[in-house]
Amino acid sequence: MDIFRRLFPYIWPQRKKLGWSVIFGMLVAALWGLDLAAAYPVLMLLGNRTPTQYVAERLQTADEEIEQRTANLKDVDRQIEELVAQRVPETDPAFLELSERRLHNQGKLHEATRSQFWMSWVERVVLPWTPQDGFQCFAAVIGLLLAATALKGVFIYLQDVLVGSVAERALMSVRKKLLRKILTLDYQTLSAEGTGGLMSRFTYDTEQLANGINLLGGKLVREPLKCLVCMFLALWLNWRLTVLTLLFIPLLGLAFHRFGKLLKRASKRMMESMSRIYRVLEETFDGLKVVIAFDAARAHRRSFNSEYSRYFDKAMRLVRIDAVAKPTMELLGMLAICVAMLPGAYLVLRQETSLFGIRLTAHKMEFATLGTLYALLAGMLDPCRKMSTTFSKLKKSSAAMERVFALIDAVSRVQEPANPQPLPRLSKRIEFKDVCFRYFSRNPSEQRGAVLDQFNLTIEAGEVVAIVGHNGCGKSTLVHLLPRFFDPCSGEVYVDGVALRQVSTAELRRQIGVVTQDTVLFDDTVLENIRYGNTEATRQELEEAAQKAHVMPIVHALPQGFESRVGEKGRSLSGGQRQRIALARAIVRDPSLLILDEATSAADADSEALIHEALKAFAPGRTILLISHTMSDSLLDFVTRIVVMEEGRVLAAGSHSELLESCSVYQRLYHAASRKMSGAAQTDGESSAIRAAA
Repeated sequence: MDIFRRLFPYIWPQRKKLGWSVIFGMLVAALWGLDLAAAYPVLMLLGNRTPTQYVAERLQTADEEIEQRTANLKDVDRQIEELVAQRVPETDPAFLELSERRLHNQGKLHEATRSQFWMSWVERVVLPWTPQDGFQCFAAVIGLLLAATALKGVFIYLQDVLVGSVAERALMSVRKKLLRKILTLDYQTLSAEGTGGLMSRFTYDTEQLANGINLLGGKLVREPLKCLVCMFLALWLNWRLTVLTLLFIPLLGLAFHRFGKLLKRASKRMMESMSRIYRVLEETFDGLKVVIAFDAARAHRRSFNSEYSRYFDKAMRLVRIDAVAKPTMELLGMLAICVAMLPGAYLVLRQETSLFGIRLTAHKMEFATLGTLYALLAGMLDPCRKMSTTFSKLKKSSAAMERVFALIDAVSRVQEPANPQPLPRLSKRIEFKDVCFRYFSRNPSEQRGAVLDQFNLTIEAGEVVAIVGHNGCGKSTLVHLLPRFFDPCSGEVYVDGVALRQVSTAELRRQIGVVTQDTVLFDDTVLENIRYGNTEATRQELEEAAQKAHVMPIVHALPQGFESRVGEKGRSLSGGQRQRIALARAIVRDPSLLILDEATSAADADSEALIHEALKAFAPGRTILLISHTMSDSLLDFVTRIVVMEEGRVLAAGSHSELLESCSVYQRLYHAASRKMSGAAQTDGESSAIRAAA
């Protein structure tokens, strides 16, 4: 129940609707009890007793009972007076027996008086409106029964609509809170979850959560109330036989508890499996071009089938547990009813009031009374059966809530400082001091070693620094520390002498522009993708940024110019075009620090030259860090220093000419890139010659 308490802040704003839904649930329960209680007049009429005859018989019985009990009380009072006259103490057994008889007769007299009052009221108020013919009266009861059932249906509809509204609004609030929380978590935590896991929580898990709210506010309010109404009516008819049925409630509770633990565990495992299915689908759909190019559809189908087989096994375990729970609950409920049915049938058929010396009824029971009691007990069983069918859904919802709230409760590894220090615009230097970093892994056996190991580097403000090195040497990790995508495991990064951990992330990131290797554009217009870098920029500032990044030729070639949509992830544009728009987005931010992580990896030679030209014009007065595998002439034209990294440390730093002379690693990287570029240029030349000859 603790996990359901977490829902209260999301449900509380809808408390009025929820209150009305509870009222409608109570009305449904009351009408349910009245529908079942209608078995009494139906059975009575089928036994050829009209309401007038029934009321007359009850009045006659009440009058006789009052007369008899009054006479008994007078006789007892006379005997008590004789004992008092004889000075018999009140503790004498005879005195105590007479006192007990007096209390018993007073109780019976009170019951008879009450019965007489109500029967007189029915005779005076109800019977004048009741048909005297037995069949007409039966038809009237059936008509009232249908009307009550229709009214009950209206109340069920209203309750379900209100609860559905509460569930959807709560679901909206949970999803908003979940998104807000996700956007505050660090990049490393979110990467560990994966897009598939996050999407699973937003879709499958939150839908299960909404189902739980619908159950809590609907059936799990309505059905117990129906059960309680039937129980109270059954207790009123014959409390002794009803108590025999209630003895099985602890067994039902124990069964619910046991099955509940199994269902919750199975549901949680099934949802984790569903997250892996989402991950497989995400990889397949995001990489469709590669899948088609390499004719790898079969491999992806196998991967999907494998994950779905695991999901199927876990889902079937849940189905099996649920399939066992339903008949078990129904069997226990039917057993409870049979415990009352057998003694009741004995009392009616033998016209007895006790069984094995145990008094089970105050008067000899009628067939109509017993039939109504059975109907009410069956009315108690039906809500229990319905609750057992929704039990698995509720446990599945509970497991979903745990997964959703676990993410909402997640603590970011990048913490905001309690008292953030101000960070003026970068004007001195950036310092990496003894920085160590390793990526977090949930599975200890998959824990990687240190990516950065005692890393030290100082970058002066205004420098354009190129960071080069073999794949996996920690280049991207290094620059990702600056906008605090994650924090070092040890050591510190300083900007103008201020440790980044002591600075507000919002204030820090306002000074930074980032162009990533995997260029991310949003399914919006070219203009809005550029505006993303600075939402307060004017149209003129946006166009100037586009001009600086050489985006204008792209804009002129598009049918709607700046208002042309770029498609999902910018897929309607080429890689080089996307990177130029991403550069314009960074430029319009007017950053003091610009980070380019392989920013020309998807660009052709012309686009790369244009990007480098834009960077050269944009560089004065700013600090630029760029990661590149190729050191072209256009890049060397404005880079002030090159840093060579190897195994998470600085291997060498200096100018291009210095490193060519002193650093063998840089020599290999540069010459390998040069040969690659020469080959590409030769290929382009051959292609041009062929086209010219043709």
